[in-house]
Amino acid sequence: MYRLLSALMFTALLAACGGNTASDTGVSGTVSIDPQLTERVSADDTVFIFARLPEGPPMPLAILRLQVSDLPYEFQLDDSQAMTDMTLSSADRVVVVARVSRTGQAMPSPGDLEGQSGTVSTGSQGLEIVIDRVIR
Repeated sequence: MYRLLSALMFTALLAACGGNTASDTGVSGTVSIDPQLTERVSADDTVFIFARLPEGPPMPLAILRLQVSDLPYEFQLDDSQAMTDMTLSSADRVVVVARVSRTGQAMPSPGDLEGQSGTVSTGSQGLEIVIDRVIR
């Protein structure tokens, strides 16, 4: 009984802290920037890491905001970072995108830098996202 209660309390604590359980449907990995593009950014440029549906609305299911100085960055996206009623746990597959925005705006602009995964299953771990292209 004590072990069951401890497990339930641990799960509730993780959920309350925004942590994830093993059955989570988030995605995780590392974002880095191609060394050939580092001269195009400054340390305080904004980086957005987000998951979206492969086909459908461009609105992110979950999003993180950080700075270039944080890269490389080990990320975890889950329902706690949802922006709308649409969540990662409601999707089977997603695309993870990392974008450097010079303006700090989430909408892409010419000159922003971007990298993305292919289509991955929710629950995927160990993704390697390299910011390696310039948006034109």
